Amino acid sequence: MARHPLLVFPEPARAEKAKRHGGGRPPRIPDAQRQAGRLAPQFQRLYQAMDRQRIVLQDNSLGLQPEQALVLETVGPIQNFIKAVKRVQGLEWLGEFELDEIAPDHGFEDEKDPEKQLNGQLFLVMTDQRALQELQSLFNRWRRNPEAKFRRGFAPWKQAFVHLHTIRPWDVQDRIRETGLFEDWQARVQHGQQIVPFEAELWFRGNADRRQQAEAFLRSLIGALGGQVVQQCVIPDIAYHGVLGRIPADKVSEIVAQREVRLLQCEDIMHLRPVGQCAIRVAEGLLETEALEEKDQPNLPQGEPVVALFDGLPLTRHRLLDGRLMIDDPDGYESAYQAKERVHGTAMASLICHGDLRESAGPLRAPVYVRPIMQPHRGFDGEFIEGIPEGILPVDLIHRAVRRLREGEGGEPPAAPNVRVINLSVCDRSRPFDRAMSSWARLLDWLSWKYNVLFVVSAGNHLHDIELNVPRADLRSLAAEEREKAVIAATAADTRHRRLLSPAETFNGLTLGATHADASTPASNPNMVDPFARGGLPSTISAHGPGYRRAIKPDIFLPGGRQFLFEKPGNTDTNAVLQTTYSNRPPGQCVATPGASGELDRTLYTRGTSNSAALASRGAAFLYDVLSDLRMQPGVNLPSVYDAVLLKTFLVHGAGWADAGIVYESILRNTKNSPMFTDYVGRFLGYGLADIAKVMACTDQRVTILGVGELEDGEGHEFVFPLPPSLSAVTHKRRLTITLAWLSPVNCTRQNYRIAHLWFNPKNDLAPDRTCADHDAVQRGTVQHEVLEGGKAVDFQEGDTIIIKVNCRADGGDIPEAVRYGLAVTLEVAEGIDIPIYQEVKDRLRIRVPTRGAGPR
Repeated sequence: MARHPLLVFPEPARAEKAKRHGGGRPPRIPDAQRQAGRLAPQFQRLYQAMDRQRIVLQDNSLGLQPEQALVLETVGPIQNFIKAVKRVQGLEWLGEFELDEIAPDHGFEDEKDPEKQLNGQLFLVMTDQRALQELQSLFNRWRRNPEAKFRRGFAPWKQAFVHLHTIRPWDVQDRIRETGLFEDWQARVQHGQQIVPFEAELWFRGNADRRQQAEAFLRSLIGALGGQVVQQCVIPDIAYHGVLGRIPADKVSEIVAQREVRLLQCEDIMHLRPVGQCAIRVAEGLLETEALEEKDQPNLPQGEPVVALFDGLPLTRHRLLDGRLMIDDPDGYESAYQAKERVHGTAMASLICHGDLRESAGPLRAPVYVRPIMQPHRGFDGEFIEGIPEGILPVDLIHRAVRRLREGEGGEPPAAPNVRVINLSVCDRSRPFDRAMSSWARLLDWLSWKYNVLFVVSAGNHLHDIELNVPRADLRSLAAEEREKAVIAATAADTRHRRLLSPAETFNGLTLGATHADASTPASNPNMVDPFARGGLPSTISAHGPGYRRAIKPDIFLPGGRQFLFEKPGNTDTNAVLQTTYSNRPPGQCVATPGASGELDRTLYTRGTSNSAALASRGAAFLYDVLSDLRMQPGVNLPSVYDAVLLKTFLVHGAGWADAGIVYESILRNTKNSPMFTDYVGRFLGYGLADIAKVMACTDQRVTILGVGELEDGEGHEFVFPLPPSLSAVTHKRRLTITLAWLSPVNCTRQNYRIAHLWFNPKNDLAPDRTCADHDAVQRGTVQHEVLEGGKAVDFQEGDTIIIKVNCRADGGDIPEAVRYGLAVTLEVAEGIDIPIYQEVKDRLRIRVPTRGAGPR
């Protein structure tokens, strides 16, 4: 098969932003009298909560006045509500989230389907007593006369009262909801730990003096329990104020039992979470490793690193890694490691440098920059783990690491300014995605925009048991296809417990899921159960989406090793239960590892989304080489400032559902989810399995054209794709793939969060049929990936084109500067069909054609 270089669009024509249409129908709302009667007691409870807070704070040495965080849940949107909040003296805006599963009740319901779940918003504001009285006054006025005119700027409060479902204080349950804090503390106490750590994320206050007061008050509460504050971190750009604390273990039972302890009731605290959860459990002994074959190693890499790895410390002298890594360890983490403990970082570095060793792929051209962010230690349960140290806030550590990379630290120059991609194969298992963006994900999004760098992040692994809807006695007699159906149905039903792990919900970053695939040859084992009858399906341990505001997550999938299962021993349930166990043996992806006795030539087999992320970073390095070679061609203008967005575009561009979409539809589609099935199944499949090799070059029957640009609010660019005449009036099946990716600034206190929304309309006549991801879901993130197909004869003339118009609009706030984007467009027919698509498009690409487009659009 002939291979040709990628093509590049000429500079796009300027155009006005296209108009967008949409917006759902508003819900039916209760009448004013019913609404007022229901809300009045809720306001009364707010006063009671404020009185309790006043008692708690009386005679405090810091002079703090009673405040409380309020939760306002509305059905339907409220326009200009932030401005209305800021007009009430004593109210401070804290944030807002989207709600999409509000049960219809109290007169709120969908006009056409009274049982349908409703959408709404959750607003968070901090109020003092004076502001609460003002709110009560506004409510009473509306209650007496719903048509009464409010003074200028206060009208949104009328709408708020009309749509208000609940108004209540942010309470203890909100602070610890789904954090696993108490379970973590109790487990530590049971294992004899004398001091228990925690992270408190405080409400971010706009006033620096008020932030200091909040930290001082929390410090006094922790001190009263006999504890101490270990670290605090404030990053205003992501609205983050975190405090790391410790308390004596003997206080845990009191706190868990009473839940009336002032630490839990502190109004300045948004969340309390366990620490030490950003960790990877590592099997000890390394007795199942294999020695490398004796053969010459390829040439060592040269130049500056393009990929950075934030992970555990690799075994730098391993035969596969020696001379291939640039280690930067300013915190001295190496001193805590023995050679045999450098497991996870070695595995990730091996995958980035060499890929799965059983596939015999070539090494990278450039070295990999490595910043150790984990240390080995015994968990409180006695297991060996590599993890971010418990005395350090992960947000602060990653912030410092990226800043050192690009700006330098302590008067030193930037550590690796040419890095375009940062691999983060570490998740926080105590933070499954739950409606709001985590502080870690917010950090990655802000850093990505600030430093123009792409984060590649693992979705997270879930090793939960899988209970099949199959009698235990029938498991062994199931055909492979029937077992596959049972496993997919069971994991889909358990999706709530298999959510993305922070920071995998990142908007600007690329989140990787794992497919059940590798190149190993496992030995026969009658006790192992292969959950799938075919390869390429999402792994049973890979976390599910969707992301924030139902954005497509994981973005793409890459092989993460085949995860075989075992029937759970001692199971007395009626149904069969499959269990995930850890092993260094095949199946899995073969990687470098330290030997148990310090050997430098050992390998083992591993599985998970960490592997998939590492392979994506490896792919990005090769794609960077493609860009570098492309820039050497005459007339090509692809400035390096577009590298991050182009690499993001590249990595997604080859993705598709292939057979996975058909398999999941046959198993999961039903009358209830059928109208929105494509959107629903996206949480399991994302944009699909990525084919990175495919996008590196063109063939006679496949042409890929790249484009770049930058847009401000209200602007548009038109790219002209010339149609190959040989496709006119023929019925050959063809595929048109269009991918647009960008990095957006973010607004961390707004529901919309993403400040810049870019999009295109993929409608055309040549390939009119959408496949794969849902047409609405593709516009919720920072990647729009459309795969379109067609097979009908379309008659067009020489010079006809498809026009792809990239548009930009402000979404979550004012766009501070022009937003850079990358675009990739591929047109292809099946290999072997004698249509010279590449040459015909190439010949016509440089010919100036009318931007209106004469053919399919």
